[in-house]
Amino acid sequence: MERSRLVINKITEEQIKKSIRKQRKAIYIGIPALIALFILAIYIGVKIIYSDEYYMQFELLVSEGHLDADFTQQEYFDFCDRIDGSALEKRFAHICFWID
Repeated sequence: MERSRLVINKITEEQIKKSIRKQRKAIYIGIPALIALFILAIYIGVKIIYSDEYYMQFELLVSEGHLDADFTQQEYFDFCDRIDGSALEKRFAHICFWID
């Protein structure tokens, strides 16, 4: 009876050690993978927000005279407030959406 109990305890200890090794391996692989995915998501998000369309709309604002070439943030915010509900809102919705 005592011998079978020791064998069961030894197997259990071996299984625990094996489980701990697997968990450590998962942590060492999983955490860096999650960090990499998080950084990738931020990079993709920034690329979507600040796409070529974003910069072209700024150039269009200046070329059409809606803003001066050396406009300030306050002038930019005022412009976005003024276009709410107007025909310009559709044209410049992308750059005004991301300032909120």
